[in-house]
Amino acid sequence: MPKVVKRIWDSAPLWAWIVMGVCVIILVVGLIVSSNRTAPTSPAAQSLPTTSTAMQTPATVAFVDDARANPETPKTLVLLGDSTGADKNGWAPALGESISQTLERPVATKYWNTATNSYGEMVGLGDGPNGPVGYWNASASGRDADYTLENLDTMIAPDVTPDLIMLNFGHTQDTTQPLAPQLQPLIDELRTQYPDADLVAIKQSPAQGANADAQLEGFAAAMDAEGIQVIDVNSAFPTDNTQLSALLRDGVNPNADGQQLWTKTVLAAYGLPEAQ
Repeated sequence: MPKVVKRIWDSAPLWAWIVMGVCVIILVVGLIVSSNRTAPTSPAAQSLPTTSTAMQTPATVAFVDDARANPETPKTLVLLGDSTGADKNGWAPALGESISQTLERPVATKYWNTATNSYGEMVGLGDGPNGPVGYWNASASGRDADYTLENLDTMIAPDVTPDLIMLNFGHTQDTTQPLAPQLQPLIDELRTQYPDADLVAIKQSPAQGANADAQLEGFAAAMDAEGIQVIDVNSAFPTDNTQLSALLRDGVNPNADGQQLWTKTVLAAYGLPEAQ
């Protein structure tokens, strides 16, 4: 080995070895300096969060997913609102029927009676081998959120533990004032009494000849700030008065075609098909 090294040394001119030595020194110094320096970070990189949070699953989808993942566990659904959810052939029972067929669960509902301030008889919406779903439809025709708040202890009895509560208000509220503050007392009470229940707000279909811009302005953002999912039925309906009138039976409440549009929109929010 020494002979080989001597042969290589003798074969190269002196200047080449000097240049090589200088390069080695520069390389070593560079490595030392770089090891003591923090790599620069671009402004864009500095603004990125150190952790990422997955988008939250909508409450309606989470309800179905949990019911599917735990088929034997009973579930409870509550609808609070006005006459647009009270039709016994409308979107509200259609939701129960789809839940029953899709998840193979027995679903039974009761409809609120404003004359007695209580529920009527139980109505079956479907059967199945899995755990039951109790569906309390407290839609109160001609009544507002204050009425619901006054009757809340009856609408949701002490022995009922809701998993999901839908809020369907608008037409019976003050249309000249923002809707979100009008619902806030009810929302606060629901949060207090049922902290484990998810809340979902329905942005109702428009009324014929009415301007609800002042009422609905900022509604979705306000609900989002509360962590409440919004089902936008309003945008599913036409804005043209002539086209809108073909979907309403009295200028406010949806007719059969309007109920079908409500049903399609609500079921899409749950990720459910229409019942057959």
